[in-house]
Amino acid sequence: MKKYIAVTDKQRQLIIDAFKITPRMVRYALSYDSDTNLAKRIRKLALEAGGVRMVTVAEIECIFDSYGNMTQLMPNGAVIEISKETGDAKVFMKGKLKIHVDDIRIREIGALQKAASELK
Repeated sequence: MKKYIAVTDKQRQLIIDAFKITPRMVRYALSYDSDTNLAKRIRKLALEAGGVRMVTVAEIECIFDSYGNMTQLMPNGAVIEISKETGDAKVFMKGKLKIHVDDIRIREIGALQKAASELK
C-alpha cells in the first residue's frame, strides 16, 4: 500500500514558493519518501491548501451473489468464499481447499485475506 498526497499544479507551486524548495523535494514529501521535519511541514501545507491524501492498493475483485455468498478473487489466484448464512469461510488455491474457518467474524476477514494472499 502506497500513500501520497495529490495536489494540483497551483498547489504544488504554492508549496515551492512558500518553502523555496525544488519540485523534487515536494515530490519526495508528498509521496512520503522523506520523513524530515521539512517534509512533514510540506505535507501539512499541502493538506491545508486542499491536497487530498490518497492510497494505492492492489485491486481485489469481490462478488456478492443472490444466495448470500461472498467470493473474493485474489491476485495470486486464491479464492475466498464466505457464506453470510452459515458464517463459514473457505480459501481455495488451484481448486484445493487450503483454509477453512467456521463462523468467521468480520474483524477476522482481514487476517484471512492476508493469509490467502500469501498462498502459493
